[in-house]
Amino acid sequence: ALFSLLAYQAVHPTTMTSFVRLNVGGREFSVAKSTLSRHPDTLLGQLVTNESTAEYQQIQQGQPVFIDADPSLFPCVVDYYRHGTPLFIDGNTDTRRLMREMRYFGLDDISDSESDVQRPPPSEKQRASRMDEVMRRVAVKMARTLLLWVDLPPAGSKYTNTEISGLKSLLDSICDWVGPEAAEIKRFSSSGDKILMLLGEVRNEMQILLQESGPFFCRLERAQRGGSTNVAITINRI
Repeated sequence: ALFSLLAYQAVHPTTMTSFVRLNVGGREFSVAKSTLSRHPDTLLGQLVTNESTAEYQQIQQGQPVFIDADPSLFPCVVDYYRHGTPLFIDGNTDTRRLMREMRYFGLDDISDSESDVQRPPPSEKQRASRMDEVMRRVAVKMARTLLLWVDLPPAGSKYTNTEISGLKSLLDSICDWVGPEAAEIKRFSSSGDKILMLLGEVRNEMQILLQESGPFFCRLERAQRGGSTNVAITINRI
């Protein structure tokens, strides 16, 4: 039996192969036939199931089949053939390009939803950077809002004082405006240290905006009035 098998392989050296050679955009890949046959109605599935195609005959002869596709995204395509969803991708993969590639291969039952495509959790450094960016967006919005409610010192006056009630309500409405990514900031307590850090950012943004109006200096303080936490704003003319 072993001699018969070796004799068959000598006459048909490539028809016994269990894998497919694919030249994807100039880069060669080897994929098991059984993997591609899991989705027989797709572009790659047809290569190993449709005997009437020239590509099928190439594969039987052990020749690589050229696929005009993106080789950098092809490993994701093969992973879908192997494991289905969820598809785990790295943080640098463009999901829009990946979905376009999936459609090219006839894989129409996958979407870019979180249940189908998942990225690795962000690192501590990435989370901190993202939080800093969200904090700045909240601070800019709050600074613009507060400046709508305060008066600048008129000519001959050195400063103005304005106290705005409901610091926590103001923060909540601005976080809602920014979106779900500001949920953690929305949980800041009006009496905690984190909101003092935020007010420092707001003050910096207000100072930048005030430069457009003249030589002014602003100061923000948290003020407790009964059961309400307010924000006191002083604008000085320099």
